Amino acid sequence: MSYTALYRKYRPQKFEDVIGQDHITQTLINQLKSERVGHAYLFTGSRGTGKTTCAKIFARAVNCLHPQNGSPCGECDVCRALADVSNIDILEIDAASNNRVDEVREIRERVKYPPVNGKYKVYIIDEVHMLTDSAFNALLKTLEEPPPFVIFILATTEVHKLPATILSRCMRFDFRLVSSELLAQNIQKIFDAEGKAFEPDAVRYIAGAGEGSVRDSLSIADMCVSRSAGKLTLSDVLDVLGAADRGKIRALTKSVLEGNARDILLCIDELTRLGKSVSRIGKDVLGCARDLLALKTGADVLVIDTPENIEQLRALAEQADADSLTAVIRMLGAVDAELRYSVSPKIVLETACLRAGKRADAQPDALLARIAKLEKRIEELAARGVAAPSSPAAAAAPPVEESAPADDRNVWGRLITHFRKNGPMSVYSLLCNTHDAALEKGELCVCPASDAEFLQFSDPETQEQIARALHEMGANVTLRIEKRAGKPDMDNEIDRIKKMMAGGKAKVEVRR
Repeated sequence: MSYTALYRKYRPQKFEDVIGQDHITQTLINQLKSERVGHAYLFTGSRGTGKTTCAKIFARAVNCLHPQNGSPCGECDVCRALADVSNIDILEIDAASNNRVDEVREIRERVKYPPVNGKYKVYIIDEVHMLTDSAFNALLKTLEEPPPFVIFILATTEVHKLPATILSRCMRFDFRLVSSELLAQNIQKIFDAEGKAFEPDAVRYIAGAGEGSVRDSLSIADMCVSRSAGKLTLSDVLDVLGAADRGKIRALTKSVLEGNARDILLCIDELTRLGKSVSRIGKDVLGCARDLLALKTGADVLVIDTPENIEQLRALAEQADADSLTAVIRMLGAVDAELRYSVSPKIVLETACLRAGKRADAQPDALLARIAKLEKRIEELAARGVAAPSSPAAAAAPPVEESAPADDRNVWGRLITHFRKNGPMSVYSLLCNTHDAALEKGELCVCPASDAEFLQFSDPETQEQIARALHEMGANVTLRIEKRAGKPDMDNEIDRIKKMMAGGKAKVEVRR
């Protein structure tokens, strides 16, 4: 007897067996119980989440003579007839290979004939987004007003490719990715039914590798069952998935976090020589950085690994900061698509890891971390200039901002910090882009680099906001805006334009 894959052998036959889609199955059950069945449905969502399974259950349920809680009984004459491969009342059509207008016209001709066994004839059109524009146009009228005994169920993973005219004629149901916990419970139940011994960590890792897809997780579980004759271990699962040695992945991740270019190149070369795919290495490093971030933020429950590996990860997490880990995850998370179409995937991965190692020059999170460090340094320098206290009580008191020395670096840095914390961000951005500022005789002289920045500084509201910030900082200075040498006198230009437009009317002299 031929072997049946687990995802086919354990395909749900009732709505109660579908996992992770209660918001859809309960709605369909209620429609069946109240006899408010529609004529056109659209099932959309990621692969392996139950779209076609629910369509088949629904098609049998609307025709079942003795439904049980909205699901088909599987025992009545109609259920047995519909289960036969020769039945013509439930027609499943693959739009990927039958996407021309001629196939749709053939459907239009078939819908005229009533069902043979049940009450309804159900058309399940899978991957409906593959239909051509002409085929969609041919389907429109039939989809809107089919015969009373016909139901259409359209299934797709790319709903954005469907015309709005199709979407408006269907009841839409969005299938969600299934949580790792539900996937793990489903795999455990199937392993128990198959009599397969397993480690809990192995099942949890399989569920995580499924990435929310029931079918993908069961396909991985199927391979793992074949890999291990005895008890399925986490090591067996890692071997099946082609995952690299955890220690080598940690070493590569550490090199990326440290920005060590030599070690990055050597680690990647060693892993590829061991036969690990470049794509798998990238995913493993990305997963390792995510685990480090989870440990760093206290979300230990999200890390699936052996106790020994978790302890080593925890030690590495203590050496990293959350901003750096976030920057690495962002950069490596975008490299997968580039690897698919590259003629030199190894070089692409090496370049991505090297860029991630230099993330401080490119990533907003790392830049914010550097700004925070610079601000802290500025505050420390300002604190050092405070006069020595004359009593122990004064020594215990924290230095106040008013006693900080009034130099241009101190005032300008504190001014930028004030607007970064309190806003508005438009003024903060203006100050960050201005580099020519100095303190002269109680005046903070600013020389904008461009006319646009000069006009921004000249705005009365901006000047009022800066003056208020200086007052709140305790800095007894005033703001003065100077034009850069060689630039036109904007004040004179503005006055000249105002005079020309005096009274709101411009005088125009016409010479013939």
